[in-house]
Amino acid sequence: MTGPVITLSNVVSIVRLILTVPIVYLVLEERGAEAMVLCIVAAFTDWLDGAVARKTGTVSEWGMVFDPVADKVLVGGVMVALLVTERFPLWFVLVVLSRDVVILVGSIVATRVTKRVLASLWSGKIAVSLIALTGIVAMLDRSVVVDALMVISCAAMAVSLYDYGRRLGQILREHTTPQR
Repeated sequence: MTGPVITLSNVVSIVRLILTVPIVYLVLEERGAEAMVLCIVAAFTDWLDGAVARKTGTVSEWGMVFDPVADKVLVGGVMVALLVTERFPLWFVLVVLSRDVVILVGSIVATRVTKRVLASLWSGKIAVSLIALTGIVAMLDRSVVVDALMVISCAAMAVSLYDYGRRLGQILREHTTPQR
């Protein structure tokens, strides 16, 4: 990977990664309001890291790795904590974690083929935002609203998986087609 590892935007992503620990702890302690506040801070860092990278001209391959890794660790940690506290059913947690694994494997394949790290897709960002909203609502309440948000999140995850799969297929076709 190219570019500097330590940039302001990458530090912001690392802060989000570190925030996973207190957020998961608060969810497990069923202190939903406090966990929600930290989740909002983490969501802000998700927006901030990209904005800082673009504004300072420090968009880097490292940042394109740190950002989604921080997202996936945070989402995965919160999903498992919400499962343990019986705020989410096992099926939903497995769907979310499976999607992340599929995208991770696809990203590794794409990176090896193209020799560069690929940026996230908007459909993926929307899916993660909906999953986060579902998690935040579940921290505060376990109601029919959470059930509806889980269904909406699953639909968004399906769209994002389709988009990521389509992009991977295109990359593989472009890099395996003989040059004339």
